[in-house]
Amino acid sequence: MKIHTLFTAIFLLFIVTSCYKDKGNYDYKEMNDIEVTVKVEDEYGTYALGDIVTSTPELTFALGQENTNLEYEWSFAGKIISHTRNLEWVADTIASSKALQLAVLDKGTGVTYFGHTYISVSSKYATDGWVVLSEKDGNSTLAFLSHRNGFNPPTGVVRDVYQMINGHPMGTGPMSVYPHWTSQWDPEEEASWLWIAQKGGQGALEVSGSSYQQKVTLSQMFLDQAYPEGFTPAAVMDLQILSLAIGEDGTIYTRVKETNKLFNTGRFIDRPLTSDAKGEVKVDGSMIAYVRFDYHGGLLCYDKNTSQYLHIGDYVDYDSGETRVGKVLPLKVDEGDYKEGDARLNNMRDYKVHFIGAAAEGSDFDMPYMAVIEDQMGKFYLQRFTVDWYNENMKEIPTKFESQEEMPSLGNVINGSSKNCFTLCRYQKEAPYMFISKDNMLYLYYMTSGQLYPCAQFESTITSMDVNTYNNRNLAVGLENGDVIILKGIRSADGEPNLDRYVINERKIIQVTDAKNDFVLFHEKDFGRVVQIFYRWNQKWNEYFY
Repeated sequence: MKIHTLFTAIFLLFIVTSCYKDKGNYDYKEMNDIEVTVKVEDEYGTYALGDIVTSTPELTFALGQENTNLEYEWSFAGKIISHTRNLEWVADTIASSKALQLAVLDKGTGVTYFGHTYISVSSKYATDGWVVLSEKDGNSTLAFLSHRNGFNPPTGVVRDVYQMINGHPMGTGPMSVYPHWTSQWDPEEEASWLWIAQKGGQGALEVSGSSYQQKVTLSQMFLDQAYPEGFTPAAVMDLQILSLAIGEDGTIYTRVKETNKLFNTGRFIDRPLTSDAKGEVKVDGSMIAYVRFDYHGGLLCYDKNTSQYLHIGDYVDYDSGETRVGKVLPLKVDEGDYKEGDARLNNMRDYKVHFIGAAAEGSDFDMPYMAVIEDQMGKFYLQRFTVDWYNENMKEIPTKFESQEEMPSLGNVINGSSKNCFTLCRYQKEAPYMFISKDNMLYLYYMTSGQLYPCAQFESTITSMDVNTYNNRNLAVGLENGDVIILKGIRSADGEPNLDRYVINERKIIQVTDAKNDFVLFHEKDFGRVVQIFYRWNQKWNEYFY
């Protein structure tokens, strides 16, 4: 009975729906959909707290006619920041690679359309920029010149940032400052931290690159929480797994970190780094070709104790994570690479090495180096050689000796009594230059022609230089009188100041004074006697850190 009733109901419903006629009057309209495109002025989308983030979004309407009955809502990292069409927002939220989103509401239809781009907002210190280590009024001081990109001058200058953040002086007798990172995978902090070496006060110490708060002192990181007897820190260099504490006399103490995902793991041992099987011949670390990119598997140094170049290994297997660190190996060169009269890389006893620097024009498996050397007759030469990638099975590092060319004019610059500084352009194909100073004069050595040119004259002795920023577009110079100058024109477009044209072709010398100069991007005074200036990359992937 129930089944019969059910079928009867279904039949009647069918009859009713079959007889129904739609008498409605529908007016179908095409939707004026909106395509929302969000862009920001900074091409890299990187900002610091307090920066103004601006965006003028592009709204494309499907029917070609703009709809004015709209509402806007901007958000970043889940926080609503504005209700205007065009964004002008003072960045107040720290976040890395988060969506800057614009929601556009059509109030007539109730439909919301979205567009976004990704930006990062960091601490105002966690940006690219120049770090300046100085001595002022008897104390060590640290300054930071934040930078955005390209040819632009610093966007902000923070003097004595250490004392401002930590509330007390850093110390005395500043020696050096070097950056280091954690691995880019699951890092403890993305910004590079800094090791600052100094003789007095707390000695060498480490500060955070994003806050400049002090983290540890070097003495705390030794097994006995004290320096080895006779040790005075001159530099601290961190690689991926290996750390080097270098003394004023060149002695190197090492630490093997437990992981490259944290800044400070493991302890320095009191036994110096040696180069012989018996562990008796100490490696001299006073001349290291420091590179801020370490995909090469270690660092190269000139060892005065054995009069040869040595490679200090920092091998990390990408797949297994297995490490081979702290191994010191000589270079292996085929004798056929040398010409008559060339110095041998494994026997430099008859030469004095004044400088060694690394370029970045090799492949992922080798590293080009250039060294300035002097023979016993006072003649100067430029050595070029390329060192192969280090792996755990090597007993010697295969090396290709390229050339040894005389630098005939250099004897007038390096005379044994003048202050000399060196900096080598990292991208030699685009910028084949080495800059060398003598007192207050800057010289440009042009690799293409093998000639030395007077380049710029300053009002005080040059004490530090660094050219390794944004494809070698700018040269930072620190002076004894406390001035910091950034020169432009090393690699510039047509119509812009250009060192090639001005110095090499026209044989003119840039006069760097207080007066306005076309080549001076930045000039400020009163930093104290500059000990070291270098360009600090904020993010490790700019440095090929794997």
